[in-house]
Amino acid sequence: MKLNVLGCSGSDLPGHHLTSFLVNEHILLDAGSVTSNLSLDEQAAITDIFVTHAHLDHIKDILFLADNLIEFFGHHTRPPVNIHGLPEVLEAISTHLLNDTIWPDFTVIPANSPVLTYMPMPARNPVSVGGVKVAACPVNHAKCASGFVLWGQDEGEALAYTGDTGPSPEWWDFLATMPVTVKNVITEASFPNHLEELATISKHLTPKLLRRELERLPYRPKVYIYHMKAPFSEQIQEELHLAMDGYSYHLLREGETFDF
Repeated sequence: MKLNVLGCSGSDLPGHHLTSFLVNEHILLDAGSVTSNLSLDEQAAITDIFVTHAHLDHIKDILFLADNLIEFFGHHTRPPVNIHGLPEVLEAISTHLLNDTIWPDFTVIPANSPVLTYMPMPARNPVSVGGVKVAACPVNHAKCASGFVLWGQDEGEALAYTGDTGPSPEWWDFLATMPVTVKNVITEASFPNHLEELATISKHLTPKLLRRELERLPYRPKVYIYHMKAPFSEQIQEELHLAMDGYSYHLLREGETFDF
């Protein structure tokens, strides 16, 4: 799998783009900063969006992507862009966002060939999209949230993406029992250690909490860190240096590309 980091920040500031990852040029993991990073042709290549949860920083560019793609659907017949996620997540997007009040409902526009369609996915049951299998597992964040595990049809190594999360034993147990080896994990460290109370209330992680979560696994994956809150970035990085002792980890940067 080829993964492009379109955005990986927990803050929306100049030089900091909100969360979105592009897999194999046609699958999105969350949609916080798509249209500001991809050309129109690159946007038109997107076939599927996997949404971890319905917080605005992870879904806002679904709106602008649909608006940009309308010409491709208005004059040509092509399949809609599939929005995958837990049923409650998709219901929140439908009710509160694509509702003809906040934004047009592109699941019915154009009438003959809608731009978007909802694809609810049950937890832990993999779906196959363009040669990639994806399974969702609930995590402790928002009213309803999940992370995703992705792997190829050859059942080789897998990539896990927690999305935003607080402590989530169920998620790490799921990874440990996967039929494929999860050697790479994208996960978060939003706040510094002294703001653990805030992290707990908002269901996020600090470097100290992240270390506790990783130790739930019976092995040590390579860890990719995202969603640092920009005002605390320097302090979080210093604390990760201590908290991640013994782990191989990487701080994600926008524009990076990885092959998994």
